[in-house]
Amino acid sequence: MTSIRHMRRAAICSAALLACAPGLASAQDSYFFAFGGAVLNGDQGASGLISPAPATPPGQNSSVDTDYDTGFQFGLGVGRSFGSLADGVGLRGEIELSYADADADTIAFSGNGPANEINVAGGIQSTTLFANILADFETGGAVTPYVGAGVGIGRFSQDLFYGGGVQVTDSDTAFGAQLIAGVAFEATETVTITADARYRRFFDIESNRFLPSGASSGVVSGDFSAFSINVGARIAF
Repeated sequence: MTSIRHMRRAAICSAALLACAPGLASAQDSYFFAFGGAVLNGDQGASGLISPAPATPPGQNSSVDTDYDTGFQFGLGVGRSFGSLADGVGLRGEIELSYADADADTIAFSGNGPANEINVAGGIQSTTLFANILADFETGGAVTPYVGAGVGIGRFSQDLFYGGGVQVTDSDTAFGAQLIAGVAFEATETVTITADARYRRFFDIESNRFLPSGASSGVVSGDFSAFSINVGARIAF
């Protein structure tokens, strides 16, 4: 129920962001958009009190640091252009819903020393909702660079395995932020092709850790971050 309330609040805040943005020009253009791409350099550094942890002094946190293989993401949403913020700079607002998936590559558990763990498997999936603000740098031609930032919420499902059957697994809801930089090409009056890079970070994602016997050995929590390259399209209406 808590995650549902978080998602509902994020949706209400996102809608309010678009509805209350100032009408900086008489024409206000709305659009649908969709994108997809590769998620690169995903990682999560989590820590917590783990028992037993032979290489960690008693009472101190152990760390479970995970690097992920290249994954994928896709998203869609609705946006609105609010005209010119300044000479040659346009302002847009968006509500974005996206999904991402990546498999684990390496896991390092401090309780077993500095070497990476063996028999690594599993991965992480997320469904995220963002409210974005973007600035378009108008060139007078068909190509328009843009930058933006967003805040949002994500629902994460993590299921990692390593060693002789240790499992780190749970679902959790976390707040996050993203930075966006890209370029748009106006293909027709209503269709715009986009390519962008995004950096996302979500904070304090918790997971339970279980021993091969199935007994709980503690909870670890940490931030998840990832960089992605995407292509997409905007369709004005």
